[in-house]
Formats: sequence, C-alpha cells, structure tokens
Amino acid sequence: MAGTLVTALGSSALAAEAFSDLATLRHMLRFEAGLALAAAEAGLIPARVAPVIAKACDPALYDPPSLAAAARRAATLTVPLVKALTAEVAKRDAAAAAFVHWGATSQDVLDTAMVLQIGEAMPPLLKELDGIVEAFAVLAREHRATPMLGRTLLQPATPLALGQKIAGWASDIDRAARRLKASFAETQIVQFGGASGSLSALGPKAEQVMVLLAGHVGLGLPPAPWFTQRVRVAALAQDAALVVGALAKAARDISLMMQVEVGEASEPSGPGRGGSSTMPHKRNPVGAALILAAAQRAPMLAATIVSAMPQEHERALGGWQAEWPTLAALIETLGSAVQAMAEVAPGLAIDADAMQANMDATDGAVLAERATFLLAATMGKQKAGALVEKALAQSAVGGGSFVEALGQLKAELSDEAALLGYSPQFVDRLLADIKRK
Repeated sequence: MAGTLVTALGSSALAAEAFSDLATLRHMLRFEAGLALAAAEAGLIPARVAPVIAKACDPALYDPPSLAAAARRAATLTVPLVKALTAEVAKRDAAAAAFVHWGATSQDVLDTAMVLQIGEAMPPLLKELDGIVEAFAVLAREHRATPMLGRTLLQPATPLALGQKIAGWASDIDRAARRLKASFAETQIVQFGGASGSLSALGPKAEQVMVLLAGHVGLGLPPAPWFTQRVRVAALAQDAALVVGALAKAARDISLMMQVEVGEASEPSGPGRGGSSTMPHKRNPVGAALILAAAQRAPMLAATIVSAMPQEHERALGGWQAEWPTLAALIETLGSAVQAMAEVAPGLAIDADAMQANMDATDGAVLAERATFLLAATMGKQKAGALVEKALAQSAVGGGSFVEALGQLKAELSDEAALLGYSPQFVDRLLADIKRK
C-alpha cells in the first residue's frame, strides 16, 4: 500500500486513520468479541469463554504484515485473523479456542468492520461539510448585492451578485451533503448471515444472537443479511462522489477568480501555503488544487463500487472483494476534499474593487442585453438589437464606452440595483432553502 508521502495530497489524516491497520483490526476484532458475548448470552457457547475471547480481541496482539501476506493466500483477511485469534485464545484457555467465530463467516466480519470504519470516518466529515456550507452562507449574505461580472463559456456575460454565485456553491454542497448523510445512515447495519445467509448453524437461537450482536457492535439490525445486496454501499459511494463534485465546482470557480489577471478572490494565506519551489512571487490556489485532484479520482472510485453490484448468488467472487479497498480510497479522497475546503471557505478573501474593475474593462458592453430590452419596450426587439449592435461596433472600433456610443439610457444603465436584476433575491431564496433543510 502507498505510504503517507504518496497519499499526502489524496487523503485527510482523519479519514485515513479510520482505515489504518490498527483501526481495521480493532473493528474486525470488535465483531469477534461481540459475537462471542452474544453467543454466550444466548446460551450457545459456555458463558465463561466469552470474556476470554473478548480479552484476546486486542489489536495490539496481532501483526498486520503477516496477516496481510496470509490474506493474499486465502483471498480474505478474516481467515488468517480468526486463525491468529484462535491461537491467542488458546494461550489463555485451550477449551475456549473452540468457540471463536461461532456461526459466522468471513464476510460477516469484513462487512461489519467496513461499516464500522465508515461510521468512524464519516461523522467528522459531515460536520466539516456543515461548517463549509455555513461559511459560504455567511459570505453570500455579506455579498448579497456586490456586483460582479457574470461569465458564460468563460467569456464576459451580464452582471450578477457575487452572493448568488457563493450561495449556489453552498446550496449544492448542502444538497449533496444531505444525500450523503442519508446514505451513510443506511450503511450503519451489522452483517451477519453465516455460511450462505441462513444462520442455520445457530438454530433457533439465530434471532437472539443477531439482536445481541448488533447491540454489542453498536449497529442497526437489517431485515436479513445483505451479502450480495449492495445498493447501500453503492449509494454511499455515489453520494460521496457527488459531494466531492460539489466542492470541486466551488474550487474551480475560486481558482479562476484567483488568476492574477482576474484577481477577484484569494484563498487564505499562511507560512508555506501556496508557495512555489522556484518562483517566490507565486500564491497558488492549493486548496482548490487538492479538491480538484479529488474530483478527478472520486467518480472512477464510485464507478468501481457501482460496477461491482452484480454479485453472484449468495456470496460473490471478485465484486465484493473489490469494494473494501476502493471504498476506503474513496472516503479518504472525500476527506481530502472536505479538509481542503474547510480551510478555504471561512478564509476566502474577496476583492470587490477588482470585480468592479473587470466590469469596467468591458467598456459597458455587459450592459448591452439590458439596453436591448429597455429599447425594445418602445421600438421592438429587432430595431433595438440593431441599434445596440451598431453601438457595440462603434465602441469596439473607437475604444470608447458602449453607453456613450449608444447615446441614450445613461441613467437607466447606471442603475446598479436594476443591473443586478433578481440576483439578490436569489441569494435570499437559496439561503432560506438551506436553512429550511
């Protein structure tokens, strides 16, 4: 597996820790300890052996490299871990070793561990997303009526309020985050089906053990095992990718606004942030870079999870095995994007003077649409369009103002409130919609 230096730009420390070797062992062994306690409480195994097994479920007792090597030979990590756990229990109580992993199968352990890892990684990220949305909402309110040059197809368009652009970022991030919260909640269920999903090894005690096990590991109990029903996992993957995409939309705009010839926004600065190895003058959009890098990876990782959904019969060959490392990479990628934007959003600096200068640099050409509709009210759109086109051509040739070339409507075209149209109200509507949710 790639080391922390290679993955430094693709993962957050918080998300990576949830999928570390220690965390993986901790969650797998949490299942085994919970199973032993549940089986003992249900009277399936001797009560005295459960504490012995639980005590051996200490991740510090096991060697990740040797387990990983053995997992390659078994095509599952559960087999070598259960073998090692059994040996560790036997050191304490030889008879108790016979009751390790009672009635469970490999996928029970791994799916439950994966769910627990998701449960460790996601809540802090979801909280950070709420903070990002709020930071953008605050900025949008502040710039509810700050005029800026709208841009379509990367070219100057009609003006709008900066607040509408920022509120749009907040709205889409909030929408994607709400979807992610819902799909995350659906994953928080135990996996327990035994060999092929019938729990036949537990006989009439199956229901009792299921309920007790779910309680011991702190997860919900689904109606049945979900070995090859992977919609929950796929939905989480897709929604994680949507969050990254929504963050990347804002990051793309911010990076374009940071270009020195535009100069309308800048990421927060600090020692060593955004510097160049050779050009001391540079202030690079590092947060945007990390988010956009995540956006390159997330869709393909999510697609791998979705493509793994057609799993054979009751337990899958290949598709299921593809999920765990892919989902870990996806959540780490999500974590990288969230962590980067959590730093950018509250510290984003806006240069309203630069925005005005960029509008002024068009020599009034961005007012052409408004002029056309004002004139059309009295002379019709065709004639108005011809006058506006003529004035634009004169302005381009002479290098003067479009308004001066038009020779009329100076007062109307200087009305800033009219120029912004309904844009400030759209800010209000977007922010009210976020608040309602």
